[in-house]
Amino acid sequence: MTTRQHYRTGTPGTGTSTDDPAAAEAVFLDATRRLLEPLRIGPGDTVVDVGPGAGSATVALAHAVGEPGRVYAVDLDVAMLNATMEAARAADVAGRIHPVLHDIQDGAPPLPEPADAVWSSWCIHHARDWDVAARALVEMLRPGGRLCLAEGGLPARCLPWDIGIGRPGLETRLDEAHDRHFTQWFFGRVGVSRPARGWSEILHAAGLTDITCFTALVDLPAPLSAPAREVVLAELAARVRRAQPFLTAEDADTWARVLDPENSAWLGHRADLSLLTARTGFSGHRPDE
Repeated sequence: MTTRQHYRTGTPGTGTSTDDPAAAEAVFLDATRRLLEPLRIGPGDTVVDVGPGAGSATVALAHAVGEPGRVYAVDLDVAMLNATMEAARAADVAGRIHPVLHDIQDGAPPLPEPADAVWSSWCIHHARDWDVAARALVEMLRPGGRLCLAEGGLPARCLPWDIGIGRPGLETRLDEAHDRHFTQWFFGRVGVSRPARGWSEILHAAGLTDITCFTALVDLPAPLSAPAREVVLAELAARVRRAQPFLTAEDADTWARVLDPENSAWLGHRADLSLLTARTGFSGHRPDE
């Protein structure tokens, strides 16, 4: 398989949380840029982005490597690679980005060169075996190369504790229901290996050294801008759809009302929507040989 090709086949991935992932990535872009800092990307570097989503981080990396550099965008889903390349063309950096159709669960992709840096954000937790996926990330690095894995953090808080409808604490209970959904989905697949330890330990076992953990805060207070409000509403609706089987009847009814634009209780009417969350990164480097 070549690293630049016209994709016609592939495996559907987990997809995106909302119908407009680019809008969501724009809201989180400042935090993403802070998470990218430990990679110390410079002109001429070769970088791999595993799980590029709508391509916002890929484009940022392409700007950082400049004309002499290269960014390999790796995903098992053709749709995600197409979205990434669309963003790259809009930013006039498509010539620096090479799409690679590959499932990281199968090991490191067949790239033509080792990477100076590897980046992956909110992707590897979908893998059936986190240790296998982590080893694949590290194997792509040259000796001394740097890796940053963005996984975990804190659940988003967007609503007041009491929104005046249903039982107080609605968003907290959604977190619990969504966690049950993810647990069922994760362990419901064939060949899944229980992680049983944190990302720092997994990356250390994969061969990374000098691992540090850091967190980027996302703090958008009320009142939200129109684009941020749309993203918050879309993300809440997506979480409710996924968690639906684990919601109580009362909470399901409340969410149906507050997410309905035709209902007087629609969250879009509120001036007190906000977005407070945190995204955590784990960085380190491959030892020099």
